[in-house]
Amino acid sequence: MEMKKVSRRALLLWRIRLSLLVLVCPFLIALFFPAAPVWTAVLTILWIVFYLLMFLLYYPVKYWKLCYAITETSLIIKCGVFYNRMKAMQLQNIQHVTTGASPLARALGLCSLQVWGAGGIVYIPGLSKEAGARLCGQLAHAEKGGSR
Repeated sequence: MEMKKVSRRALLLWRIRLSLLVLVCPFLIALFFPAAPVWTAVLTILWIVFYLLMFLLYYPVKYWKLCYAITETSLIIKCGVFYNRMKAMQLQNIQHVTTGASPLARALGLCSLQVWGAGGIVYIPGLSKEAGARLCGQLAHAEKGGSR
């Protein structure tokens, strides 16, 4: 079983979204604590530390551990940051497969795959458009009862 990695651009997408989200923090601190220099300093240090931890540790580990594979009988996804997690869905249990992308993800040529099956949903973020379409086709074919 060969595990495939998601696109390297997924790490870039996650970091861009984080950076855009963190831009709100200085505005909120200035809005709610205009005359409190101690609180302003403490909150500024906290959001900077949070940003650096997410940017330099969390997202690279998330990218490094996220991989997927299709076997003869299952779709397997390995992920997790603080602990290892393996999700598996039997191909015979797949009910619906779809891809989707935000405008920023589309600009980077990425998409996410969602697979609905009996008992749950599995989600693979950060696939290239080509890999997402190929995987969607393979799983949709398996959904109809065909072989790989």
